[in-house]
Amino acid sequence: MDRNKKGTGEAEFFTEYGEASRYDILEVIGKGSYGVVCSAVDSHNGEKVAIKKINDVFEHVSDATRILREIKLLRLLRHPDIVEIKHIMLPPSRREFRDVYVVFELMESDLHQVIKANDDLSPEHYQFFLYQLLRGLKFIHTANVFHRDLKPKNILANADCKLKICDFGLARVSFNEAPSAIFWTDYVATRWYRAPELCGSFFSKYTPAIDIWSIGCIFAEMLTGKPLFPGKNVVHQLDLITDLLGTPPTETISKIRNEKARRYLGSMRKKQPIPFTKKFPNVDPLGLHLLERLLAFDPKDRPAAEEALSDPYFNGLANVEREPSTQPISKLEFEFERRKLTKDDVRELIYREILEYHPQMLQEYLRGGEQTSFMYPSGVDRFKRQFAHLEEHSGKGERGTPLLRHHASLPRERVPAPKEENNQNDDGENPTAAVDESDSGNPDAQNGPSKPNCSARSLLKSASISGSKCIDVKKSNDQEEEPLTEVSDETLDELTKVASLHT
Repeated sequence: MDRNKKGTGEAEFFTEYGEASRYDILEVIGKGSYGVVCSAVDSHNGEKVAIKKINDVFEHVSDATRILREIKLLRLLRHPDIVEIKHIMLPPSRREFRDVYVVFELMESDLHQVIKANDDLSPEHYQFFLYQLLRGLKFIHTANVFHRDLKPKNILANADCKLKICDFGLARVSFNEAPSAIFWTDYVATRWYRAPELCGSFFSKYTPAIDIWSIGCIFAEMLTGKPLFPGKNVVHQLDLITDLLGTPPTETISKIRNEKARRYLGSMRKKQPIPFTKKFPNVDPLGLHLLERLLAFDPKDRPAAEEALSDPYFNGLANVEREPSTQPISKLEFEFERRKLTKDDVRELIYREILEYHPQMLQEYLRGGEQTSFMYPSGVDRFKRQFAHLEEHSGKGERGTPLLRHHASLPRERVPAPKEENNQNDDGENPTAAVDESDSGNPDAQNGPSKPNCSARSLLKSASISGSKCIDVKKSNDQEEEPLTEVSDETLDELTKVASLHT
């Protein structure tokens, strides 16, 4: 039955919630400690999607809260350069469900795989990639959201060079009364893309400049094909940063509030900055100038995303009409952050988020109707059987062991990598679940930039960035480090010990 020609009453409801027949599951495309991702076809429109099953969501309240935060942010941040949740399955029971099934459009790869698989990316690729990242980041930051874990593996990619920012599991909202007073004690991020002020707990207040630094690191990795600052620990990370940028000036060090971090930098031997033209030979001078701005040691010297988009590097590509802002997210959406939640609290809040994708049931819920969802067919039981069957039989064709994630973050999980490649993955993730790339027919399209005219850009036709090459990556010896917890006194003690050695 055509969704646009629904009948009335029960037939209309059955069509809306007949999810068991909507998606045809194809195969397992990713595994991890969180659960499984399967590819599927949406029988309503023929679109290929990735369905991510998150197991035992409420086993740990902290993980469940992270999932709640992420699905809420992805609903509120509708933008063509940001991963989009297309649908979430209706659970069969409001108060007892344990698994969550989230539907994304199937994406071909991620930026990490693209960089590794393509050694012939052009200057146009670099420019267009960076433009999309800054355009998406502008939208995120004007919503007063900090992503906090930007890296190539968290950027989805398609063969037409379309990028989308994903993995908002560590993102946080900063509210108006204290827009820069951000210090979340559960901060976890990949060290290689971590701003220097986060490496040493330099400041008591953080700004969106932490994301700008990460974008700079990603841009540099595009240019060279390898990570810019692959630190083995916090001290090594700061050493690599200062090897390139030079030791920060005295006035910058004097502003650092943490005494141990200040002492460490003050005792460091003086280093002169390496000219970016030497570090990145044969790169567009305008691109290098922007990179230097993005990688300023002092966060106040980094441009905001909107300012970066107006850089001369993007002349001929930038278009303010395609780079909209948004309103700051309402404090009411995240009032749950202010109280201690139980498992039942989080389950109810996640159920409420799921209902956003089931408008008719949402209206019933808001009217205060008692739980009646058992009357409506849910696809979950059918999917459980399909996922179980595919998991049981996927081992024969699988190229490696299941990839593990430390955190059950939503947007994606990677195509199983060759066994020898598994070690390079810092937290076992990579995208194949994804997003609505097309703005057409999207009621939220007016809130985001229109997609550039791809047919007019030869770079989008490049054979060097085909989907197959993006995914099939040669063995890499890179050992990307594991996620780390927020800088602690122990880490600062490490800095102090090194500082004492220097003196």
